[in-house]
Amino acid sequence: MSAALKGLIRLAPLLGAALVAACSPQAGGKAGKPLFRAGLDRDALDAAVDGAFGGAADTCIVVADARSGDELFTYGSTSVCMRRLPPCATFEIANALIGLDAGVVAPTGAMKWDGTPQPIKSWEADADAAAAFKKSIQWWHQKVAEQVGRDAYVQRFRSFDYGNHDPAGPIGSFWMGPSVGGGLLVSTKEQAAFLARLYAGRLPVKPGAAAFVQGLMVDEIRKDQTGDYAISGKTGSCPTQADNSRGVGWWVGRLKTPSRDLVFAASVEGANAPPGLVVQSRLKDAFAQAGLWPKDAGG
Repeated sequence: MSAALKGLIRLAPLLGAALVAACSPQAGGKAGKPLFRAGLDRDALDAAVDGAFGGAADTCIVVADARSGDELFTYGSTSVCMRRLPPCATFEIANALIGLDAGVVAPTGAMKWDGTPQPIKSWEADADAAAAFKKSIQWWHQKVAEQVGRDAYVQRFRSFDYGNHDPAGPIGSFWMGPSVGGGLLVSTKEQAAFLARLYAGRLPVKPGAAAFVQGLMVDEIRKDQTGDYAISGKTGSCPTQADNSRGVGWWVGRLKTPSRDLVFAASVEGANAPPGLVVQSRLKDAFAQAGLWPKDAGG
């Protein structure tokens, strides 16, 4: 037997162990680097996310299967991805769902604006659920919250397993963080898990309410030679500290392609956190670079 062959035989156990580790769902699990499972191109998405977000320590991106809820990609340390933050306007997904399921609002029919001045001119009008969701009309969601009531929210959050289950603070803004006295907090991982339960029909709500909210969330549909692509979601931005010294930008939603059905949640928190719309733009570009979303013409 040659010396080279003897050497390969001696290395076989080590090579086998290395292969098992490489195929493990936890392979590559250094802080700030992705955890990956089969079905997505690890290198492509990792490179695209690094290019979009620069490996910031307070960034977390979670991509999961929309049916099973299994996490397929996690970018960011465990502590960052498990840290609970105010949901900001992303809470409007849950709020619309709760309001519809409770019968507080209807899929059609407008809620009356009371005539008080609003920080955004387009909010100064009667609004139905679709307009309130697309424009993030605060007074509309405040009125829904007042009608639902704090005790009902506690029960709903427990049944949804939504964040810390705590609607402490002003009833009309408890989701907007400590700078307004809000106590509701949710982690990036919890956001993705909540969306997976929504799209898989595992939330304790009427199917019609879930379907309507899913429709509200649709942002864009594109086609290419492989089929239809649809992206849905909600952005949000608000302070994470009572003194406004730090903030968070969110984008959470669903990415449905001809071959995959995914949910995602992305957060960037810090003293100079970008707003949710910037997080949305960067992550959508990263999805396109990784081949999960059609690129813009000429991109």
